[in-house]
Amino acid sequence: MKTNISNLITALKAENIKRSGTGLYWTSAILGIVSPLLFFSVLVATSTDEIKQELPFNYYLKFIENTLEPFAYFFFPLLIIITVSRITQLDHKNGGWQLMETQPAFKFSIYFSKFLTILIANVISIFSFIIVGLLSAWLLSFIITVPKMAIMEFPLAEIFHTITRLFVASLLITALQFTISVLIPSFIWSIIIGFLGLLLTLFLKPFNLVPVWYPYEILSKIAANPKGSDLGYWFTFTEYISLTISVILLYIGFRWYQHKTFKLAFIKIPKAVGMIILVVFGGLTSWLLCSNQMADHDKTVFCGKIESKDKFQNIYIKDLTVQDTIAVIPIRNNEFHYTFKDKVIADNYQFIVDGKHVGKVFFGQKDSIYLDGKIAGSTSDFKIKGTRLAENQMASEPKMEWSMVSYYLEQNINLDKPQIIIDALHDDWKEAMEASNTFKTIDNYIPKNDYIERSQKLITTSYLNMWYDLVKKRAALYPNEKTDGGKQIEEIQQKLSLTDESLLSSSDYFDYVISQLIAKDNSDIDENTKAITAISKLKNGSFKDKMLYWQISKVIEEASGSNERNQFVASYSPLFTNADYQRKINNLNRVAESLGKGKTAPSFEATALDGKKVTLAGLKGKYVLIDVWATWCGPCRHQSPFFEKFALKYKKENIKFVALSTDEDMQKWFISAKGKSKTVLQWHADNSKLFADNYNLVGIPRFILIDPNGNFINAKLPAPSEASFEMLLRKALNLPDEG
Repeated sequence: MKTNISNLITALKAENIKRSGTGLYWTSAILGIVSPLLFFSVLVATSTDEIKQELPFNYYLKFIENTLEPFAYFFFPLLIIITVSRITQLDHKNGGWQLMETQPAFKFSIYFSKFLTILIANVISIFSFIIVGLLSAWLLSFIITVPKMAIMEFPLAEIFHTITRLFVASLLITALQFTISVLIPSFIWSIIIGFLGLLLTLFLKPFNLVPVWYPYEILSKIAANPKGSDLGYWFTFTEYISLTISVILLYIGFRWYQHKTFKLAFIKIPKAVGMIILVVFGGLTSWLLCSNQMADHDKTVFCGKIESKDKFQNIYIKDLTVQDTIAVIPIRNNEFHYTFKDKVIADNYQFIVDGKHVGKVFFGQKDSIYLDGKIAGSTSDFKIKGTRLAENQMASEPKMEWSMVSYYLEQNINLDKPQIIIDALHDDWKEAMEASNTFKTIDNYIPKNDYIERSQKLITTSYLNMWYDLVKKRAALYPNEKTDGGKQIEEIQQKLSLTDESLLSSSDYFDYVISQLIAKDNSDIDENTKAITAISKLKNGSFKDKMLYWQISKVIEEASGSNERNQFVASYSPLFTNADYQRKINNLNRVAESLGKGKTAPSFEATALDGKKVTLAGLKGKYVLIDVWATWCGPCRHQSPFFEKFALKYKKENIKFVALSTDEDMQKWFISAKGKSKTVLQWHADNSKLFADNYNLVGIPRFILIDPNGNFINAKLPAPSEASFEMLLRKALNLPDEG
């Protein structure tokens, strides 16, 4: 052992002599500092007054995390490819590898001394990246305004964690490139293979085809998940895979070179040490690659904590289908723990913290959900852990929704050739079904089987709705031709039940069930009546009640007048077997009635830009058009210029345009509203919750038109960007249509 260590040290010294003058370590340092310097330069060049972040965060760690992506995705892998090639080619060029043949005792030392030299270059690059990143962040703090929520402490533990993760994740690509470069004498080929490996990631990633063990991808996962494991482990499973496979690759590469050819290297049974390496590390790799699923809990539990300076009272859990509150969870010292006694259907639910901070969570019977929240003012961030960790992460993942079938239907292409659309629909459906079963968390956990099945049912729903659209379009264009989907559509239809209560939170599923229930109804009545008639024939129970609720609430929303709405509710609300649903529908109808044309608009108080108190009553005698908005609302910002355009166009008419903000932070509203058009009255609602309740405000932006007597003309006008907005406005003002 002593001799081996001595030989390795001697070989390392020889490598150091050969490396001197090549600038190898300087190259490592330079490529390490590129990413933080670029980020620093961009922030300075764009004259950013403040790093926009409202929740508490570590200032230095945030800077490092922002610069990780270009470093881990490109600069660091590029450095490894170049460094490995240069180190190995020094001996390929000078005949040094042949010298190993005459010194068999030194083969191991010489081989691994080169690998250690490369690892030293990796470490230099990582430390250069971290040190320059921290220095850049420190210097930036003197140039821009640091947010009040920033924590300026040096994050020693987190930085050390990032360094070790980067080092371990780099082992696999380093070992692979080293093995290739040792075996292939040509400098250019090892470089080309490395570049192709990096490029292949870019091509495969959009299609979700990159294997979790892919060497050129593992480093990038650190940038995508800078905090690391969701379960508190030091390394993620891909980083452990990097470690185990790199050991196997190094052993194979050394044995291959030692015996010159693959045949000589592996025709013989390896020695005991070799067998141990292959069996142990191969077994570990196989074990790590096996995906896991969270085990069921013995109860259904919803618990967690909220990190905030404020204190909170309750969390409300709401059913998304009928907006029913299924639990009110008390919060004590910003921590909470609740056990459900009644059965909980596995579905998406909404949680609301004190009526202000909203999120979505998937869970069901025998699940333990842990909600880790951060709240600062009006800003919140929630991480959902527990037995549905993978499900809730998968639900937040962006998905590609475009398909060739939707394009055909939108553009009315190939309607005369239905088989082309059917073939495309079936192929797209199969691909989407396969893709639905590929999600893994950073700790290699996959969703439970019930969630995967549910996801596939929802995918199936979307494609069957497209099929139904095709049938309807062809029925209109070719009434004498039957549209037969054949075995392909039958295969899809068999995957979906028409009585699956767990899917009723999806409007797509509701639409599909209705389409099937009324498919053979050729009576000359409207579709709402057809739908309610079909639902009334369903078996009594929770599924029927929820379907009724969906349909009646839809009619309440779409009804053209009070008589139509009241008559529909009176006729069909008695069909509920659950009295709570009937009460909810009656409440919905009362709210809709209160917002109907001719009803008195509820009064509200607000604050103007000059700080004076204003009221809706103060505008009596004028038409009032209200834009309900908030600074955090993207669609609101999009509609604002259109709203201001109409305010300028109709400023001579007897109408006032009011932009009513529901922001909790008045300072944000003031700063934003100050730069808007003075033709629009900029108000801030004094009691946004009361306003939301009185006006049934379920989303913004919302546009409300009130007559000079304070009565509603339209409580839900179309958006100003739509052509119908101005048509309805001119009609209300008794202005002629524009030519």
